[in-house]
Amino acid sequence: MTELATPPQQARRNRFMLAQWAELMDDDSFRRFWFMRLASHICANALSYALLVFTIRLSESAVAMGLLLLTMLLPTALLGAVSGVAVDRLPRGLILFAANLLRAVLVFALLGAKDSLPSLYMVSLGLGVLSQLTGPAEGAVVPHIVRSRHLVAANSFLQLGTLASQVIGLLVLAPLLLKTTNGDPLLFILVGLYVVSAGLVTLIPQFHFTSEQDGREVTLRAMRREFAEGWMRLNRDPTAFLALILLVVTSTSMLIIATMLPKFSVSVLGVAPENIVFVLAPVGIAVFLGLRSVEFLADRLNKLVTISGAYVLMAGSLIAMGLVPASAGLIESLDPLGVFSAGPLNEQAARIGVTILYGNIYGFALTVVLTMGKVLLNQRIPLAMQGRVFAAQAVLTNLVAMAPVVIASLVADAVGVAPVMICAGIGALLAAAWSQARSSRIAQPIGFEADARTSV
Repeated sequence: MTELATPPQQARRNRFMLAQWAELMDDDSFRRFWFMRLASHICANALSYALLVFTIRLSESAVAMGLLLLTMLLPTALLGAVSGVAVDRLPRGLILFAANLLRAVLVFALLGAKDSLPSLYMVSLGLGVLSQLTGPAEGAVVPHIVRSRHLVAANSFLQLGTLASQVIGLLVLAPLLLKTTNGDPLLFILVGLYVVSAGLVTLIPQFHFTSEQDGREVTLRAMRREFAEGWMRLNRDPTAFLALILLVVTSTSMLIIATMLPKFSVSVLGVAPENIVFVLAPVGIAVFLGLRSVEFLADRLNKLVTISGAYVLMAGSLIAMGLVPASAGLIESLDPLGVFSAGPLNEQAARIGVTILYGNIYGFALTVVLTMGKVLLNQRIPLAMQGRVFAAQAVLTNLVAMAPVVIASLVADAVGVAPVMICAGIGALLAAAWSQARSSRIAQPIGFEADARTSV
């Protein structure tokens, strides 16, 4: 589809993302998709919190918690290839509609299952299986709903929705209702939100609910072959492959930081773990600025330079987090404003201030990497293969993250959190260097650009 050229004045104005977001929300299809995704992600985040609380109420055993986490991770390892091919073969509108309805049924079943660990595990496993379909489907449908020139703005606004869903689901809805009730009101609300999500899917005209691909072989061997085809296509495109690796390593760094936060809070900052949220609250500003400026950076520097620069900044901020005590000591010794020698600030205040600074840099860079990585995959991978690629990203993230998270926990207990942060940053840089060196040996194919909205 041929698009009209954007007037220079409008192009300059739209570099500021709020104008782009407003334009996207004027589009009925994107607006419905955004609210569908927001509602379902609120449910997913609230359920993650609720399942942990329900498990702790039944057993405080580490084995019980480990089994719950296994039910969440096992579907990714076992069904990644199958789910990716299914997303590419079946109508994605049908997948999202059916998955949201089935999740509503499972949450309703949780009303009775939450009082028994085996039943709780079965529901959690079912939710994990369905998430293997919805995750790749949501990532793969974006080029069908918005035009290519809006992909950066669309992915940044979707990231904002993800952040909002985490705040609402993890920090507000679930904690409030689980503290004041037995959890049943929360589950009823989540059932309703999943039903609303399913209903919104039916209102998006780009979504079809019948398949036009008939007569194709439906066997595990055929699905593995198709998944391998998607992986080979990804391997032949150095830009797309680099974007995937950066996304996987960035997601792994998030898991390592989440694991280290309680110990970092106590041993480095001298703050109770439950209060670390107040130290990190300003990071939300950096995340918003990252979302708002990502297209401006991509227009000025191009997408590959933007994601590479942001990734290096993210890895550098990880290393800096391991140097918080040294940085705080330097600031305290320099005492430029005289606030440490004469009071009222002390070394703890310096450490908290430095952590806020480095945390904001990490949050900004992380947001740019996650947004631009998805944009590059949307643009460079053929539409018919994007389900497999996003499924591969989920599989790789979970498989790659397992060993580093466990090793980081053991090393932190042995030698402290700071060396773990430094090593995580250096490891992230080494992973990017390996990916870049590998990609440089591959001939660059002609990039795929989705320039028109199509049915899916």
